[in-house]
Amino acid sequence: METTIWQPYQDNNVTLLGIINTPDQELIDNFVAENSITFPILFDPGSSGGVQGGDTYDDYYMPNDGSPYPRDFIVDQEGILQYANNEIDTEWMHYVLDELIGSTDGIAGDVNNDSLINILDVIQTVNIILGTNSTPTDFELWAADMNQDGNIDILDVVTLANCILVDNCGG
Repeated sequence: METTIWQPYQDNNVTLLGIINTPDQELIDNFVAENSITFPILFDPGSSGGVQGGDTYDDYYMPNDGSPYPRDFIVDQEGILQYANNEIDTEWMHYVLDELIGSTDGIAGDVNNDSLINILDVIQTVNIILGTNSTPTDFELWAADMNQDGNIDILDVVTLANCILVDNCGG
């Protein structure tokens, strides 16, 4: 988080906070020093430490494949949650942050994120539908969902192909 999120965005009015579940300041200081962390680390009240959660943990716990920890959240300028995920997906986090600060490079339809919308994106979308793309990222899912209905299906393939054929992909 330090090098992939905090350092690139700290000058863009983005705040990164870490939340820890122990009141042991020495433990916190050692963790910060060992990981060269420069963003603030806050204590989660209501926690007894260890693997038990606190108030924040209880409020935002999201079960996901056995992971017991809330991981990453992005809250916009109005305090509205825009991203929540148990497993770090820096590509998608960058996309959300870029959207929020007005400098997005993501283009709907550019599933492989190569700044071109072409047959390779159609193939990748079909692979997502068929399940041959082992684990598509959140960004790939967003870019493949051309009609933004929350489903990746043949309608997205048709929309993407039409966008390519009429050279009107909006990007």
